[in-house]
Order: sequence, then structure tokens, then C-alpha cells
Amino acid sequence: MKGEGRIPFFLTNRYLRHGNKWTFGLIVFLMAVAFVNLVFVAALFNGIIDNANKQIVNTYTGHVFITPKAGSDYIENVDQILNTIKSVPNVKAASSEMLVPGNLQYKNIKGTWQILAINPDLEKQATNVSEKMSAGSYLEASDTDQIIIGRQIAGGEGVEMDAFSFKGAQVGEKVSIIINGVAKEFTIKGIFYTKFLDADQRAFITSAALDNLVPNLRDKATSILIRAQKTGQENQIISSLQAQGIVGTFLSWKDAAGLMSSVTNSFLSINVIMSTVAVLIAAVTIFIVIYIDISSKRQQIGILRAIGIRPYLIRTTYVLQTLIYSVSGVLLGLIIFFAAIVPYFIAHPFALPIGDSVLVVDALDINIRILAIILVAVLSGLIPSIMITRLKILDAIWGK
Repeated sequence: MKGEGRIPFFLTNRYLRHGNKWTFGLIVFLMAVAFVNLVFVAALFNGIIDNANKQIVNTYTGHVFITPKAGSDYIENVDQILNTIKSVPNVKAASSEMLVPGNLQYKNIKGTWQILAINPDLEKQATNVSEKMSAGSYLEASDTDQIIIGRQIAGGEGVEMDAFSFKGAQVGEKVSIIINGVAKEFTIKGIFYTKFLDADQRAFITSAALDNLVPNLRDKATSILIRAQKTGQENQIISSLQAQGIVGTFLSWKDAAGLMSSVTNSFLSINVIMSTVAVLIAAVTIFIVIYIDISSKRQQIGILRAIGIRPYLIRTTYVLQTLIYSVSGVLLGLIIFFAAIVPYFIAHPFALPIGDSVLVVDALDINIRILAIILVAVLSGLIPSIMITRLKILDAIWGK
């Protein structure tokens, strides 16, 4: 028939205008919940991974990390190298770090935490540790008897690594750095808390203080941190540095991430598994709801067939209905997610040992999940409509 293509649209319009509004609202709401669940899982794991990566860059390695060449203990002529690095395109800041060959002692507690000698003015440009002081203040370049320590070293109530800490050291108290059996006393000037366990298990003194302790380490470093203008420029910077003749082992923050790289890869795998499960749950939920809705109209479908409407037109009608349900559910889900859930978690981020994480939304992820919900809904409308339209007309009308 020439005009039969309009029949699905006519029937869909009739069903939606004269159908039960509560049923329509319930179906749309359930689809919105399924969609929000699907998007939330992905945004949560994206946020955790993104935060872990930022913590590594901001508190620990910078974007590019240089260590001594194979067979060497130190990077020599550090001041000259830093000047060269600063002239390289895409470099925002650089700072050298020297691992102090000693142990920390507080009262009768001794530990082998990393103690790093730095130029505070350069370090605060390359990392954000200076912005994370929870007590006291950051180092000045002229400090020769002051030290700042991470929260995991200071310890105290609520500290994750308190069992292996100073059990509550405070700003103003004394600690000693012991090098080759000789102790040098330092005053705790500040305690920093980056919320990144690896970074919070370190202590910092100034290069000037190290010169007094071990003069032969002047103008040397065990590592150099380089901060790029933006993430993604690491390979360009490394190539430029090598072209400048700088000798050393060059690592991007991904290479230097170590254990955290395994952790983020695990989160990626969990994200895939959880997203798959969420899609299956959404598919089952939507199928059951729409199957019940279509089954309740079984008699209507039988009558439509009895008056000569072809089965494929009836199927198309229910596909159109589920398409409207799914699009409406997705729109409602997007409003709930971006207007309520995302702002809530920005105000109340997840507190994790690798830092506070918020939901990170990826446009590609969102689009894939929108298509997944719509596809699941359409199939959920198509399958039961095929099943019912295959029944004999009288069986459909009389419910046999």
C-alpha cells in the first residue's frame, strides 16, 4: 500500500498520546537510571586514572625524568644542564634533585625514607609540593638547617602509614640526618600532604644544606624533573634534549610511573569489565520492561493484524516507541548526570590513597554509551514484537 509507511508513525502517536502516562514515565526513568549507571562507572574509573597520572606528574616525576647514564651514580654539571633544558621548546620548568645518602631519625625512631636536596625556587615550578603544605611552610633557598617531611613520615592519627612513621612529629621539632654515622640536626619547617603515598614518604632539604653536609656533591644530581607546557609533549622534549647533547637516561612520566602504571592498567581492565556488566544489566532491565509493556498490548496487536495491518508495520511501530523511550531516557539521564551527580562529586571528591578523584567524562565514552542504550532499547522492542506477531491472530486476541 502506498501510504502504509505512515501507519507506524500514526500508531506510535496514538499509543503515546492515549497510553498510560505513568507507564511512559516509568520506562523513561528506568532507561535514564540504566544510562546514568553506565556513564557513572566509566567516569569514575576515568577520574581515578586521570588523578593518578596527574599525581605522578605534579608531585613525583614531572613530565620528563632524567637519571644518570648507565654506569654513573650522578648527573654532572647540573647548573649548565638546567640552563640548556630551559632553552628547549615546550619546557615550562626544570629542577634537579639529589638523593641524600643518609637516614632520618626522630627521637628513637629511625627510617630509610628518601631525603632529597633541592633548589626550592626551581622545585616549586616543577612540582606542586610547595602548594600542599598541611603544616608549617615550604623551604627557602637559604635554609641550611630546616627540613620538610611528608605526612606519611610525620605520622599521627589517621595517617595511612603510621605504623612505619615518626608517630606524630610536629613542625618545630628536631630530626637528625645520619650520614656515615655522623648526625646533623634539622628543624621540621613544614609537613606536606599531597595525598599521593609515594610522594608523602619523602623529605626535602635545600642544596645549600647538602653542601654543608657533603661538599663533594655540589653541582651534581641523581635526577632532574622537567615540566612540559602540556601533557603529550614528552617525546618531543626528550628528542630535543638528546639533540642538545645532554647525556643521561631519559624517561617520560609513564616510564617512571612503575607500580602506579600497573595500578592504572588494572583500573582500565576493571573499567572494561564493569562497563560490560552495566550494559548487560541495562539490556536485561530494558528488555523486561518493554517486553511486559508489549505483552500487555498483545490483544491490540492481534486486532491490528486482523484488520489487515502487516506484521512488519507493527514491529516498526514498537521499534519507534522504544526509540522514543530510549532517547527520552538518555536525555533525562544526561540532565541527572551533569546537573546533579557531576557537581556533587566535584564538591565531594572520592578520597583515595592516590589523591582525591572526581568524575572525568570523555565525549567518546558518552557517545558510545548513548548508542549502546539506544541499540539495546531498539532490540528490546524488536524481539518481543517479532515473537508476538508470529502468533496466530486468534491466539494473540484471545491470549492463548
